[in-house]
Amino acid sequence: MWLLEELEKLKCSKQPAIIHRENSITFEELWNRSELIAEYIEKNCKSDSPILIYGNKETDIVSVMIASLKTGRAYSPVDITYPIERLYKIASITKCEIVFNFSNFSINGNFKVIDQNQIDAICSKEGYESSKNNWVKKDDICYILFTSGSTGEPKGVKISRKNIENFVSWFKDDCKLSESKQVVINQVSYSFDVSDIPLYIYLPMGKTLFNIDKAMLDNTKELFYYLQKSDLSVWISTPAFLEICSFDDKFNSKMLPSLEKFILAGEVLTKKLVRNIKSKFENSVVINGYGPTEGTVLLASCEISEEMMKSEKSLPIGKLLPGAKYEITKEDGTLAKSTEPGELVVVSESISSGYYKNKEQTDKAFFKTEDGKVGYKTGDLVFEENGLLYYVARKDFQIKLNGFRIELDDIASNLNKIPFISSSIVMPVYKEERVGYTLAFVTLSEKTEEPNLKTCIRIKNELRKLIPSYMIPRKIKILDMFPLNTNGKIDRKRLMEEI
Repeated sequence: MWLLEELEKLKCSKQPAIIHRENSITFEELWNRSELIAEYIEKNCKSDSPILIYGNKETDIVSVMIASLKTGRAYSPVDITYPIERLYKIASITKCEIVFNFSNFSINGNFKVIDQNQIDAICSKEGYESSKNNWVKKDDICYILFTSGSTGEPKGVKISRKNIENFVSWFKDDCKLSESKQVVINQVSYSFDVSDIPLYIYLPMGKTLFNIDKAMLDNTKELFYYLQKSDLSVWISTPAFLEICSFDDKFNSKMLPSLEKFILAGEVLTKKLVRNIKSKFENSVVINGYGPTEGTVLLASCEISEEMMKSEKSLPIGKLLPGAKYEITKEDGTLAKSTEPGELVVVSESISSGYYKNKEQTDKAFFKTEDGKVGYKTGDLVFEENGLLYYVARKDFQIKLNGFRIELDDIASNLNKIPFISSSIVMPVYKEERVGYTLAFVTLSEKTEEPNLKTCIRIKNELRKLIPSYMIPRKIKILDMFPLNTNGKIDRKRLMEEI
């Protein structure tokens, strides 16, 4: 099931493809607008450089994504939670010629900027030439997702059509709905690969994507107003977002009577949340998914059963997708025994070919087998029991917070760019088996008489200029000096005692 081929079959459909607030776009309109945008890209791009998209959940973002694929070019979505400086870094890495700007921010650079008004003008033209001969081929890159990097620089994960098709061919069976069900939530940021589930699986099925934007997330009353109107059948999100909604007594089957499936990924799923959801939506199915961005959305999944809920162990992340080969390796390089934790190493058609224009980081994490297949060292510690994989922890200092993958050293690197900070270290604080928030410890390069609270606010304000809002530590503690262990390294254990 390839996205463009399936959408072509729906190109005359008057069925809503996307609903966003009071606006909607049909499959016919989506197809036509993407053709006209593709024609514009072809005429105005001399190279095959990626198309950058800066926005949130605006309807025409999908039109631009599809248009990029129709021209054989990759797209790179950058959410408005990223500051402009991050966008400029990505533009510099990709050497993009066009940025589609759906934000209210002014953007300038060595590229052409297209806003919504210009898109509307492009799409007002009548007639176009079919783009079919230019569509992305099997080994072409479909999109590049830039994730947090330990050096403070973003890393671009390249995902090809082959990767996406391998993921879809497996996971679409878990996404099946009752025949009459139609509407799918589209809340996850396009900068986060779980957003591929609505886009690459449900949209080509002819289902309607119901967009939830950032403003709704910041206003529960407004969010629930639109949810009540949505007639949702499928919920796709991180456990953290679902948990926030589930705290409200109004979030139940009366609000969402058609909701029959929850697909959750991006971080640890707890039994407490599943019990809560099952109490509110008695006949619903809960799917737990696992996978790094480098593995194309998900590499493993399972439906949460009553037996899993009764087990003393935490919930499993499931079985790996068909055709994948894997090893669980201990620190000394030997294979872990059953129930023994180790790093998950996976070889699959879903594994990315590496990081965009970043051979050094690619060589660290990716490898090729003797028969030429690509493998990836996930950095995730897992164990296997009775054919199911269970997540334990990260091998390094990378975490998942609210579905976003974050390198703690990335935050520290940017904290250290602030003139009045001498050094810093960032650590995760866990709440019920998953990261609840991040805590930064800093030492200052200059003495100040101002209260610590005021200094912490000043630090956060400076940090917002450098990194996305979801990476800003919730708490900051100012120390005179860091405690050291016997090796002369910062003693993280003692720091955690400070919490």
